[in-house]
Amino acid sequence: MSMKKIKIKFVGYDWPGFYPEELYFYRLFKKHYDVEISDNPDYVICSIFGTEYEYCKYPQIRIMCVGENYIPDFNLIDYSISRYPINYLDRNFYLIGCADVVDEKKWKQLETKNRNYPDQFINTKTRFANFIASHESENGLRGDFFKELCKYKRVDSVGSYLNNMAEEDKVTFRDDSKTNFQKKCKFTLCFESTSHEGFITEKISDAFYADTIPVYFGSTNVTEIFNEKAFIICRGREDFARTIDLIKKLDQDDDLYMEMLRQPIFVNSHYPSELEKSFEEYICHIFDQPIEHAYRRSRVYAPSRFEQYHLNCLDMVRKNASKKNILEREKALIKRVLSRLK
Repeated sequence: MSMKKIKIKFVGYDWPGFYPEELYFYRLFKKHYDVEISDNPDYVICSIFGTEYEYCKYPQIRIMCVGENYIPDFNLIDYSISRYPINYLDRNFYLIGCADVVDEKKWKQLETKNRNYPDQFINTKTRFANFIASHESENGLRGDFFKELCKYKRVDSVGSYLNNMAEEDKVTFRDDSKTNFQKKCKFTLCFESTSHEGFITEKISDAFYADTIPVYFGSTNVTEIFNEKAFIICRGREDFARTIDLIKKLDQDDDLYMEMLRQPIFVNSHYPSELEKSFEEYICHIFDQPIEHAYRRSRVYAPSRFEQYHLNCLDMVRKNASKKNILEREKALIKRVLSRLK
């Protein structure tokens, strides 16, 4: 039986090397539908990158897929796949960042991961702790905690932020270098860029996958998904001392360390597969409807004027950019003429 054809366009994904197959949700689209990427689409898949609000140019059904700590504006879009547990009719799906990564196989494998490590497994931990970040977090918590913990023992920072390793030791999420490095460490600092309920990225799941104990700061609902006995929670700057004392205690007692490492990862052991099933059902719910029935945003009155405002702003930005380019070209021309006169 042939699959239903859906025509989509990506808006806001115009970064160098963009490849749709890297997107988890796109791979699920193709699992159920004959997907055509088209300039005359029925559905616009939009993000927050690129030119702001460019998706407002397209009157088609808009599905915002956002992996950042950004709350979608339902005046402008029909559906969202977001990092926030927004309960608004059928218009949002809460997909934690752990599941929406380049290689979701790691996430699925956590469900069946054997945590019955032998006692001698502790001998594989040749490093104390690691820290991987590309920038500071809100209120400087990432960097400050890293520096405080370093007063006890060296923490290896192998990301671009606060890096204290040789260039060849830097890691990337696009290959196994991150996992291989983390496997050597007893602890992994998993500090989100911000503390908002629901915003959980791949940091904590990557640590679990690498058989290291996460030290987590971020979403307040993290213990609804992950077993709080399996990792260390830091609740903020005022909790630094208690958190570091607990790390020291586990670091100095192999039995206590292994006891935490052996704990089940999830509150619900089938969470990854149940999440994927729910996500597929959500996608099919959108695309299986007749197109005209799939619209959710209001397209008249106040929302329409709000959308037009953004389109006017977008047009103004483009005109200003064009004027700037003209001025830059004129400056360059004058500079060349003056140099010849000399």
